[in-house]
Amino acid sequence: MKVGVLGPRGTYSELAAKKQFGEKVTIVPYPKITDVANAVASKKINFGVIPVESLREGSVGEALDAIAWTDIKVHAEIVAPISHSLLGVPGSKLVQIAQVLSHPQALAQCREFLRKNLPKAELIEMTSTAKAAEQVGKLKRPHMAAIGPKALANLYGLEVLHDDIQSGETNTTRFLCLAKEDSKPTGRDKTSVAFYTAQDRPGILHEILGEFAVRNINLTKIESRPSKKALGDYLFFIDFEGHREDAKVKEALEGLKRKTAMLKVLGSYPRRF
Repeated sequence: MKVGVLGPRGTYSELAAKKQFGEKVTIVPYPKITDVANAVASKKINFGVIPVESLREGSVGEALDAIAWTDIKVHAEIVAPISHSLLGVPGSKLVQIAQVLSHPQALAQCREFLRKNLPKAELIEMTSTAKAAEQVGKLKRPHMAAIGPKALANLYGLEVLHDDIQSGETNTTRFLCLAKEDSKPTGRDKTSVAFYTAQDRPGILHEILGEFAVRNINLTKIESRPSKKALGDYLFFIDFEGHREDAKVKEALEGLKRKTAMLKVLGSYPRRF
């Protein structure tokens, strides 16, 4: 079984994939989240695992865009704890660090540590935590460090300069497992949809959400993203309890179809929280 993840090797996405499928799964790293989604759509891999939401920094925009505009389904959700470490070349000291590389979400999740301990360091955004560690390991410069999981130290010949540098005692990330088909009903499911409205008028969103309220369907998440079709035009994402095959969910989705210009059922899958 081939599972695509945001690469290179050693990312949190890989750790989440192994949590879902076990250690023996074949991991295929890709440089971007959209590349993972496209590989699933073209059947180059069986599944893809991407980060979609963190407790500290909220949703990952690229992930939402990928699932909205690619011919794939959400097959499962994975919730995993995140522990960041500061990684440098062997022998380097914290006081030497002038540049810190990592994924934007990781940099944001560690802002308190960076502000207190490395206030003058340049923060450099990378496509993944593993890519940051790979770069630091390749260049071997004592003034550079990466933020990511401790396991990256062994992969890229680095040393842990400081452990658990994320803000707050709890830091978890929600990952989505992507496939060509979603999951069968389990009795404890969640469904994700994306839509944009046929017209922008007062009360339209209230009417749409009413399709869930009148059927006593609990919403677990709602947010919007630019639709990329016109300025001021937004794509809405909703997660709610239930499976698309449930009778009342089917009714709600039919109601949404009548009130939206586009509705995509992103997938139904077992609910983890």
